[in-house]
Amino acid sequence: MKERRQGPLQAACAVMLMMLAATAVAQTAPAGEAAAPAEGISYDKARRTAEASLRLHPATDSTYDYRPLWAGNADLDGDGRPEIVYVYTAAQSGTAQQLNELVVMTALADNDPRAQAPAPGKSVYDDETYALIRASGYADDSSVHVPGEVESVTFDAGRIVVAFSSARPTRLCGAGKGRTACPPDGRHTWTYVWTAGKLARAD
Repeated sequence: MKERRQGPLQAACAVMLMMLAATAVAQTAPAGEAAAPAEGISYDKARRTAEASLRLHPATDSTYDYRPLWAGNADLDGDGRPEIVYVYTAAQSGTAQQLNELVVMTALADNDPRAQAPAPGKSVYDDETYALIRASGYADDSSVHVPGEVESVTFDAGRIVVAFSSARPTRLCGAGKGRTACPPDGRHTWTYVWTAGKLARAD
């Protein structure tokens, strides 16, 4: 496994912190979808929040360039504060199965351990990453693998509705830890239910 690369320059980090902390009022939907009503978190802020969390994944020889494919927000538990939802992937070499993860992020509590570097001062990269996470106000709570190419993510009464297409051969599904078996080829719409610490497909 490669060691983590050095973090960006302090000036660049400061710019990202300011952008994450800025108040946003509009939300952009995925390509081809109608814009969803604004809920206090813009698409740009949701995406940058996801990007901050994805910095926690170190690059290896086989898996690198973790990046969000889509980001949005909805109040999934009805407490008046939205959760952030995003889908991410990564570049993978060889025949490794492709990451295609649906993630729910929740707001940070005071002194939330998810936003604290395990060894402050030991790694500039880690210190910058956790500073970005604290500035974003959110951290990953739970995730699940989607077994196909995601076309849209919408919300319905606190549930997450994911439309995706499946066509074999593909590296987007299959056997393995944390993987979902390939559904029949074609377009599918699956509904996921989130509760604190758990994201699962609805029965």
